Amino acid sequence: MHKRILKVVIGLYATEALDTTLTTQHQIEIRRYLYNHQNKDGGWGLDIEGSSTMFCTALSYVALRLMGEEMDGGDGAMETARGWIHHRGGATFVSSLGKLWLSVLGVYEWSGNNPLPPELWLLPYSLPFHPGRMWCHCRMIILPMSYLYGKRFVCRINETIVSLRRELYTVPYHHIDWETARNQCAKEDLYYPHPKILDFLWSCLKKLEETLIGRWPFSKLRDRALQTVMQHIHYEDQSSHYICIGPVNKSMIINR
Repeated sequence: MHKRILKVVIGLYATEALDTTLTTQHQIEIRRYLYNHQNKDGGWGLDIEGSSTMFCTALSYVALRLMGEEMDGGDGAMETARGWIHHRGGATFVSSLGKLWLSVLGVYEWSGNNPLPPELWLLPYSLPFHPGRMWCHCRMIILPMSYLYGKRFVCRINETIVSLRRELYTVPYHHIDWETARNQCAKEDLYYPHPKILDFLWSCLKKLEETLIGRWPFSKLRDRALQTVMQHIHYEDQSSHYICIGPVNKSMIINR
């Protein structure tokens, strides 16, 4: 449950709606909940009983900071969590979904993400690898992910964001090798290593992004793809009465 709360907190903060949506008391209780489920090693797991992962530890730390916790607050809990992250190489080792959420906040660069081009949704549905043919929870998460990636959405940069850029990494933020970071993942989060063919395809897509998409007429293709993705998002909103299929894509849609 708590990993869903983290995404809502980050989504609300990115759209500057955190304090107007969650009262001060709500934020206090969310912080209390997170601290109560922090593991002894300083991290958080995917579930409240789970062992610590980089994904939930990094996002829990960030969410606490966004809700007003000081970097040395929580009677040492924040320092312990930060130590857990640093001991495993820093937040560049967060999994792909975590990289996206941190990119939305501006504490991780979009260039450190593997490509998820919205143009995939323009492909003929008859193709076996069309994203619309994926399992429902997979495709409905990829849908807003591809929109955010295509837009390169980043929230307003403020002192908290700048501070998080220092807190989450073991090297200065401007010295991070984002190309290498694309495929970094903590062992606690790595369920299955990337096949080399997938890394090769991602590298090709990234090269296309860098050389073509920002130029005419490819920029027009990107605009069309984003419009198509947004149509799908609106359709899900309307057909599900704005409940959506799950909390993961719902929290991403907040940022659209």
